[in-house]
Amino acid sequence: MAIIYEAALKQTIKADNTNVYILLGNDGYLKQMYAKKIGSACADDDDTFNFHKFSSECDLQDVYDAVLQFPMMCDKKFVVLTDYDFEGCSKADYEKLCTIIAETPDTCVFVMVFDALQITVKKNNKLTKLITAAEKNNGVAVCLDHRTLPELVKMLTNGASKRGCRFDSTAAKYLIETVGEDIN
Repeated sequence: MAIIYEAALKQTIKADNTNVYILLGNDGYLKQMYAKKIGSACADDDDTFNFHKFSSECDLQDVYDAVLQFPMMCDKKFVVLTDYDFEGCSKADYEKLCTIIAETPDTCVFVMVFDALQITVKKNNKLTKLITAAEKNNGVAVCLDHRTLPELVKMLTNGASKRGCRFDSTAAKYLIETVGEDIN
């Protein structure tokens, strides 16, 4: 079981050959941003044929059906499952989720995002089984935690530079210490 981080995720998205993404971690903004970035390569949010979003209360058979449907007028479908409690679901539902991950075809990108539901990565056998199924089907598990102070300073100074402004790193550090490290 291997979990990648943000830098490796950027390379994986560029390669555009991954079928399954499991997005974990404590930074909700990064998880939503990368889920949108992955999805925008496949289908628009308003594409009723190729974009499907499911919440935690969904029926997994509907998710399975959406994943296996062929895309219409594009190369890939995009299916997102948000905050599904695989630790508290029935054994049949858990096995169905493993089947969805294992059988996601090349014509679909399936993303599981754990936004409000916090998942413990260490010593979690059910998560390990999901990640193993994803890896066997050309998938990845990604841990997106809050960025560190130096990463945030670099993000702010580079962002200002791209906009033709200058933002001193000392001022950026002060801003982060005052406002906090959460990008939201």
